[in-house]
Amino acid sequence: MKIKRSRIIVLVVVLAAIVLVVFKLAGNKKQFNSDVAFSQRKVEKIPVAIDTVKKGVMSENVVASGTLEASDVLNLVSETQGKIVEIYKEKGDRVAVGDVIAKVDDEVISANVLTAEANFAQFERDVERLTRLSEQNAVTKRDLEQTNIGLKKAKADLITARKALNNTSIKAPISGYINNDFITKGQLLGGGSPVCEIVNNNKLKLNIKISEREVYKIKTGQTVDVHLTVLPDKKFSGRITSIAEKADAAMKFNVEITLTNDVNAHLKSGLYAEAELPVKNDEKLIIKKASIVGSMESPVVYVAQNGKAVKRDLIIGQSNDKQVEVLAGLSAGEQVIVSGQLNLKDGDDINIIR
Repeated sequence: MKIKRSRIIVLVVVLAAIVLVVFKLAGNKKQFNSDVAFSQRKVEKIPVAIDTVKKGVMSENVVASGTLEASDVLNLVSETQGKIVEIYKEKGDRVAVGDVIAKVDDEVISANVLTAEANFAQFERDVERLTRLSEQNAVTKRDLEQTNIGLKKAKADLITARKALNNTSIKAPISGYINNDFITKGQLLGGGSPVCEIVNNNKLKLNIKISEREVYKIKTGQTVDVHLTVLPDKKFSGRITSIAEKADAAMKFNVEITLTNDVNAHLKSGLYAEAELPVKNDEKLIIKKASIVGSMESPVVYVAQNGKAVKRDLIIGQSNDKQVEVLAGLSAGEQVIVSGQLNLKDGDDINIIR
């Protein structure tokens, strides 16, 4: 009796499993048929976005980099010799033209000036006296000529002595900042000894290199924008002051840009800078670069015409990150598809999204 009951239970379980499998297979078939129907559905119109082809100015600014250079950098050397008795300007100080930077002992040179002045005065009196005597034929012309020669030499000696005395005050020949100094008080200077380096940053120069394709698109006097990495939120204005007449070994032409230092920014020489050269601003037929399908070597676009996508092969010119110059293949006023064109085929129906 127990065996018969066990068989009944096993049979019921098997039947239940069969029923469950049948229902599962039926559900899968229904889902499969639904998926096939979805995949085979016909899309009547493909949604796209368009942009009108028009003429405009395409920015072709060329960005080239370099480092700022001071307009004047002078290594000042001593024109005299002697012991330094005083230093008035040091490293980091600003100097104007004529400011005394250091003073050299002038005791001996001052004495030389006094001697030269006395000698010159004596020759002046001698010339005056011999001139009067010559008028009376009391002296020979040779004596008068020799005295005049002596007067000229005495004058030259006086000029040299005064110049040497003036050189004991070492003065700044240009305005700027003392970037480095090489002297100490009590040091014995010789002629030609380095004193300091003066840097004038009132005007700065930026030398950049551009290609032969770009060099004929700029001119001297043209205004350019200059950007500095250390001051990313500021823009400075420069002017092209020189364009090289000869290319370097890399077939690049040097362009010198001059800019006036900003009082608030206080730019320093040696800073990394980028110049943005507006090399071309002609009006031309342009489209968005996003509308291009395929490569830039074989560019293709789709034009919206009468509710359909029409494939066009293009000949293009210059381009930048956002725009492309069209030389052939499109006309102004046509509508180019800029979004949704990647899955299009020639002749597909389209729905323009406004």
